[in-house]
Amino acid sequence: MTPPPPVESIADLTAAPALTRRVRLTALIEIGLFLVPALAIDTIWGQADRFASIEPHPFWIIVLLLAVQYGTAEGLLATGACTVALLAGHMPVQSFDQNIHQYALQVLARPLLWMVASVILGELRGRHALKQMDTTQRLRDAERKVALLSQSHAEMSTIRARLEARLAAQLRTAAGVLEAGRKVDVLDPEQVLAGATTLLRTALNVKACSLFLLSGDSLTLAAAEGWTGERSFADRHSHTSALFQEVVGAQRYVSVASPDGQRALHAEGLMAGPLIDPETGTLFGMLKVEDMSFLDFNLSSLQTFQAVAAWIAATYGKALAHKRSQIHDDTTLLHSMTHLDQEIAYVTQMARRFRFDLALLQIQIQPGEVSESDRRALPAQLGGVAQRVLRGTDLLFSHQPPGRQFVVLLPGATPDGAAVVGRKLLSALREECGFDVPCVTQVRALCTVDDADRAHRDREAVPGAGQVA
Repeated sequence: MTPPPPVESIADLTAAPALTRRVRLTALIEIGLFLVPALAIDTIWGQADRFASIEPHPFWIIVLLLAVQYGTAEGLLATGACTVALLAGHMPVQSFDQNIHQYALQVLARPLLWMVASVILGELRGRHALKQMDTTQRLRDAERKVALLSQSHAEMSTIRARLEARLAAQLRTAAGVLEAGRKVDVLDPEQVLAGATTLLRTALNVKACSLFLLSGDSLTLAAAEGWTGERSFADRHSHTSALFQEVVGAQRYVSVASPDGQRALHAEGLMAGPLIDPETGTLFGMLKVEDMSFLDFNLSSLQTFQAVAAWIAATYGKALAHKRSQIHDDTTLLHSMTHLDQEIAYVTQMARRFRFDLALLQIQIQPGEVSESDRRALPAQLGGVAQRVLRGTDLLFSHQPPGRQFVVLLPGATPDGAAVVGRKLLSALREECGFDVPCVTQVRALCTVDDADRAHRDREAVPGAGQVA
């Protein structure tokens, strides 16, 4: 026997007509496959009486089977087919002593029993199918709920893991901020700038950031971290740029979260703000974030960025004030740039008074061609080289921007002699660093003495020389 199709839902019991026709067609085929061989056996090997003398009658098999297998409708269909197969062309003969009721009972006794059995067993089959379908539906609902609960549990586990990781990261960030803050809280402006980007990266978990100092009417890159060759950013912003006008001119914090911030940054970063000393109100430059994780870019990060910028500006202001009070830096062995103008004016007056040459050698490191770590080490390396190459009367100053420009004041040196000193100084610096330092040198004569002045100076320097002449 062919099993019925699986019940997918409660609606399958009230199946579409196509499903009903398919089931009844299967029942008709099974009835035919049973009755045709049965009648052939009765005709060929039996008594050709449609198994009238056999009890129980063999047709019970197909009636009971279809009623149990399919239900009431198929059982009644089998009952009708078996009744036709039993009585068609083989009606029993009515005897003289039988009335019509007795004869009808004799003829219809088996069909009536088949029909009653088909109805009872078919209805039991239908009730069992309903319970089976309800149980199947409940099982599927339970499986669906289990799947939803499993999915929710997996999502909650993922969220919990993310929250734990974020909490651990915040704890590490707090410790890292304190550590980076100690590196920034120093009295050397160079070290403040070097630690500023590290502090910003630790506090906000940024991937790329930079610090610009105000130089004249433009912002010049002083420190950067996370800049790669895949994406380049401008290392200078002139006073005509929208970013300069917003950050320096209006002294506002900007971010890509607002349309005005997007126009000001113009693909140069995610947020930027001025470095303003909260005590004195002095504007030093700009702090900018170029790249950070999407989840880390929120309102809290903007507020933290403002706090970090104020912290860096206050520390940098204190470091500059301390450096201005120093004449000579013991770390780099360079003279402070704050005394450069005074020293130039004083030595120039001395050169004119005592008639000796005075030249100024300016060394400018090319930005972008020296790594940040090498640029930070240049002042100390140049100071050590100057101790070996320069004369005791020569003065080496650090100039703005720090680590980018240096000035050598050369008393008694002509411009040609200053150029020779510059070549010796750069040659020794190349040996000290281990690579060619890309730079531009410029010589300027502050006081030039001609041959007559030199002769007059020499006569004054030798006692009695004037009388001999």
